[in-house]
Amino acid sequence: MSPDARTRRTLAVAALCVAVAVVLPRFLTHTPYQRLGAYVSKGVVEKVIGPPARGLLREGDAVVIVDAFDLRIPGMRDSLSAHGMPPGPFRLVVERDGALVPLIVPPVEMSAWERLRVFWYPIIAVIAAPLVAFLLVWRRPDLMTAWVFLWFSMLQGLGVIWSLYQFPQNEMSPMFRGYLRTYEWLAWLYPASFVHFMSVFPRARWRPGHRVRSAWFWITVAAYIAPVVLWLVYARAGASPSEVVYNWYQAIALAVGILSMVERYARSGPGWQPAGHQRALAMIAAFAVLSSAALNVVATDPSFMALMTPTAQRALFTSELIAWLSAPFVFAYLIADDPLFDPRRLVVDGLPYALLSGVLAAIYLGLVFLGQRMFANVTGEQTLVFSVVAALVLAFAFAPMRTRLQRAIDRIYGRDPEATRQAFDDAGRDLLSALDRDEVRKAVEAGVVRGLRRPVEIAWPAEGVPHLAEPDAAPEYARADLGTLLRQAGIRLDNLQLAEERATAERSAVELKEAATRAELRALQAQVQPHFLFNALNALAYLIETDSAAAQRFSERLADMLRYTVEAGKRPAALLSDEIAFVEDYLGVARERYENAFEFRYDGDPALLSAAVPPLLLQPLVENSLKHGVQPGGDALHLTLAVARRGDWLELEFADDGVPHNNGGPNLGTGLENLEQRVRRFAGNEASVTSGPRAGNGEAGTGFAVRMRWLASQEETR
Repeated sequence: MSPDARTRRTLAVAALCVAVAVVLPRFLTHTPYQRLGAYVSKGVVEKVIGPPARGLLREGDAVVIVDAFDLRIPGMRDSLSAHGMPPGPFRLVVERDGALVPLIVPPVEMSAWERLRVFWYPIIAVIAAPLVAFLLVWRRPDLMTAWVFLWFSMLQGLGVIWSLYQFPQNEMSPMFRGYLRTYEWLAWLYPASFVHFMSVFPRARWRPGHRVRSAWFWITVAAYIAPVVLWLVYARAGASPSEVVYNWYQAIALAVGILSMVERYARSGPGWQPAGHQRALAMIAAFAVLSSAALNVVATDPSFMALMTPTAQRALFTSELIAWLSAPFVFAYLIADDPLFDPRRLVVDGLPYALLSGVLAAIYLGLVFLGQRMFANVTGEQTLVFSVVAALVLAFAFAPMRTRLQRAIDRIYGRDPEATRQAFDDAGRDLLSALDRDEVRKAVEAGVVRGLRRPVEIAWPAEGVPHLAEPDAAPEYARADLGTLLRQAGIRLDNLQLAEERATAERSAVELKEAATRAELRALQAQVQPHFLFNALNALAYLIETDSAAAQRFSERLADMLRYTVEAGKRPAALLSDEIAFVEDYLGVARERYENAFEFRYDGDPALLSAAVPPLLLQPLVENSLKHGVQPGGDALHLTLAVARRGDWLELEFADDGVPHNNGGPNLGTGLENLEQRVRRFAGNEASVTSGPRAGNGEAGTGFAVRMRWLASQEETR
């Protein structure tokens, strides 16, 4: 704890001690009723309250003589009011049942307990409010609103004690009169402190450094100035402000304060979004304050109280006590949002003991009354044995009944540790199937709601383990299991992040590999295109010199072929049918150059024409056959493409029957080596390209064949 916090707590303790020191002399020297201890209206005793009237006067007695004042003489009643009843023993004559009865009224001697017992309802509330405010300051000494709450509650206690204990028991010294004047002035500050408290509840209505621009700040200042002005005005007239003036001042301050709280919680704005339960609690607190103030007014009217039965009066005052006791806890909860002051928690924690007390009382009374009645009917005597038996039964039944009752209530309110642990375990299993951060969050929050029967705010940092936004938001019995669940969520988030990073790395590697493959294919295809173009231009130059018509036909076919090679260079694959069409155009161009006849034949299933093959697959093979297999003035050259599918393998054989040439063996030549690399880049390392003498040829050493083989799926051959 910081030194500043210790200092503030010390100040809070000192303030509470000062308040007690101010209140105690008034409480011990003043009585809660007039000298007779009875309500007297128009000279008739209406109600006996306490000593000295108790046992001395009766309701309906008519007061005739008080000491030396004979009230039957005109003007004597006013003289008695001005003089007051003597504090010591005096003679009192009353008319009772038509006869004059002389009495000696002793001095008022009341113990502290007798003073407290008369007004124990408001005294409990007066004690509770400062204690709650003190506890709030002790837990949150950094909140200025908590200090204002403590200031208000102490002044409220001073004002209530001042109004309840008005009648001095003995003569007062001048010093004591000065103390009472100071006390009265402090009591007058109570309404202003309420306006002040409502102006900063639950946070100040003005921004730091801009309070002079806030209307509520000036309303608060006016509330504190008002009693000073009233006292100065009456001091010039040589009097004190009357009780009527104080009541009007208190009523106005009460209305302004309640208006401030209602207006605060009825609206929302930037940085201020109260939850629904907070609005409801604020309205309940406002109603409790208003009803308590109204009841204090009507309770002083005997005619109004006479309209109510004693049972109704007890119910009314009990309701007021409950409302008055609950208001400080509501204020503290709304100020600090501290579960310690949560009214719902207080009700839930107190409910088991209230129910248990009722059950045990019923058992005790049942055993005592039924047992004694039965025993009296049988023997005609009374005995205390049943009281002893009932007490023993309660002693043995208390612990197990309390445990079972507490467990049942815990289940109702979601506080059963076993049920909570099971809910968190189920949420932990749900985390295993979560595929992203949102699903992890939903699984944890759903498990928390199932386990605690209410949502709890959880902070989800970008990195690290999630944690409770408020450490005290979860009950103590569930914090360990909830911490385990949050650690599991953190581990799952780390695993998902690692999996995502690994998948991203794998995708990047695959994309880079594919890009490299495409780049290599384009490079290999680029090696084919210049070579093909070089040969074609040589042929065109030859035809231009020898046959211009053939050169024109050659140029048109060459343009189509060049268009195909450009488009093929942009694609990773081509259809086998397109490659065969290109070969037909290529041979048409070659016929313009060579004197030999060329024939090309496709040998295979027509369905395989839709198979995917590397672009410009057949062109280097045809060019190789024309370059090495054609003999000038020789026979026609026959070219054959055999295609077959064997299992998952696609096999192609390109063969010619021309002059044998030595491009087989380990070295296939530059063109065929390029072809082999392109096939393997297209179909994988399992693909193969081999070359050699044509199979099935009757004459050894004639013809040449290139065989290609790679894995192909069904989709590629449709």
